[in-house]
Amino acid sequence: MEYKRGLAYPLLGYHILKNREQPTIAGIAFETEAGPSLFAATREILEELAEAFQRRASNMPRRKDQN
Repeated sequence: MEYKRGLAYPLLGYHILKNREQPTIAGIAFETEAGPSLFAATREILEELAEAFQRRASNMPRRKDQN
């Protein structure tokens, strides 16, 4: 897959939304300084994202305490 370079906004939060009309699809809203972006995902995609995020997070150093 090829990615286009563009602006990257800090992720401020997220919401996972139920879709009552299509229960096999979930909405994922990522909140950024530029506003929210909404994506639709299946259960399989959510499971893959969960695993990928966990793998990536486990390989990242923790931020040092800012106090």
